Amino acid sequence: MAEEFDPYGLPPEVTSHPNALIGLMGLDIQNKATHKAVWEAFAMNRRADRTPLHFRLLTIDFQMPPMKQKRQSYEWYIPKGILKTNWISKYLYKIPSLVVLFYDLDWNDANWTEKKNELATKVQTLKNVLGSRNCRVALVLIQSGISVPGEDTGAAEKAATLCTSCDLPAKHLFVLPHSDAHLLGYTVRLENALSEIAWTYYQSEIKGVRSHRDFLNKTNHTLLFVRHQFKLGILNELRNDPQTAIKHYAQSYHHLLELRSTDTNLNEIRIVAAIISYKICRLDFALNLPRDAIAQFRRHIDLFRQRTGPKELIFEHYAWLSKQYHIFGDVFEEAVRLGLPAVQTQHPGFYYQQAAHYAVLRRKTAVQVCKDVVAPVSDLLEGWDSLEFYGQRPWRPGKHSLEPPEQEREMEGIREIQYHEMKEVNHSNIIIPLFSSAISQFKKYRCPCIKRHLMVQMAEEYYQASDPSKALTLLNHIMWDYRNEKWWSLLCSISTLALQCAYSTTSVTEYIGLALEFMGPRLQASEECKRRVHDNLMRLLN
Repeated sequence: MAEEFDPYGLPPEVTSHPNALIGLMGLDIQNKATHKAVWEAFAMNRRADRTPLHFRLLTIDFQMPPMKQKRQSYEWYIPKGILKTNWISKYLYKIPSLVVLFYDLDWNDANWTEKKNELATKVQTLKNVLGSRNCRVALVLIQSGISVPGEDTGAAEKAATLCTSCDLPAKHLFVLPHSDAHLLGYTVRLENALSEIAWTYYQSEIKGVRSHRDFLNKTNHTLLFVRHQFKLGILNELRNDPQTAIKHYAQSYHHLLELRSTDTNLNEIRIVAAIISYKICRLDFALNLPRDAIAQFRRHIDLFRQRTGPKELIFEHYAWLSKQYHIFGDVFEEAVRLGLPAVQTQHPGFYYQQAAHYAVLRRKTAVQVCKDVVAPVSDLLEGWDSLEFYGQRPWRPGKHSLEPPEQEREMEGIREIQYHEMKEVNHSNIIIPLFSSAISQFKKYRCPCIKRHLMVQMAEEYYQASDPSKALTLLNHIMWDYRNEKWWSLLCSISTLALQCAYSTTSVTEYIGLALEFMGPRLQASEECKRRVHDNLMRLLN
């Protein structure tokens, strides 16, 4: 299992911003400086004002993912899950909407006819590789001069002949003059034209997905209603149409809520819900609709807060809730970095704070329900990070059925998840960064009281993680503030922890100072507590 795999988080392909994938072929960047300059002009240092595209350098042996046979009827088809794990990454990284073939060829080349024939062969070979997929093909001639087909009759005729030989529309043939001074400008204009071609591919894919709708029925295909609307959302993102994408994601989420959930399929439903809600919130922020994003997130949490799942896995519920707040905090913070205004009463810190709260509950409930767990004899979690569908259980992959699973195998799988939670998960490594993120946000928005409260909780977490020196460093900062502001009751409440940290780190000077302060008249601790500290101090001095 991959070390970075988080069964309750979002996979990287979901959090990646979908941009149209364009493959560039024929560029020898290792041996030709001109080709390397062209590649860098397309792929490197892409500013925010350029068309959002993702370029991939393709080699001559490039192969497309195999295409499954198109289904003629859905009458007897029963889906095995909601969202397939390979579909998004396939469109983001493996299936180019457009493949652009680059070739060095001037209009006045002495070997024009031979090179034209060679190009036609290359284009036909490329089309064979693309197969029945509807990917577009374009041709770019890298030229040393700056003439274009419209400038003289000979060039125009050659361009028309070339398009005929390659069986390409005239709009799919481009010329890229190689000039060090103007290459970036030429490239920007070219990529704008290429993006228009690429987006027509995604539009045709959208039509393909929509064509399946007439074959579906709500009795057997409720999962496909969710899946198809989600696909339409992704495809519209790829064609740079976020408004339409949001509508499809919202429809997908609506269909998901119509599914009947049980302990058997709840984990799959809430993982998919998290994916769709993330997409909606991120796009709302990108479109400068923060209120819509916050409203969607609150609704999402309210709908799933009470769906706790089996009591043996209650810690999964809190892990999922923690991850939801964490992810939304990250999306909110990114929007703020990009210019969204935030205020004291509504900023990312509140979401990081809640994420930390639920992460603590995760550990607490895990300790309660997993205290008697023993090492498993089998490995039912094998393949947990490479399932066919998001959120399914590795011991029953491809099964979304509402029917109760095989009970003995189900309980063994649950025990393995419990063992994984206790032995493989370092809860402090999850909780402490969340507190740190929250503290930095509350500091940024000038909320000192909440910031100090979180610092105390972070110190407690460091102490529990057997790192008393860091806990003491934090507490010293807080205690200094409490003394200056004469918050004696608050100072008293954290002095006990500070004494324990000083004792654990054998900081004699620190311990003596803290003990004398604790026994003084300003801190209203019980006589018993003060006597115990006094006795400990005497033993230390003796």
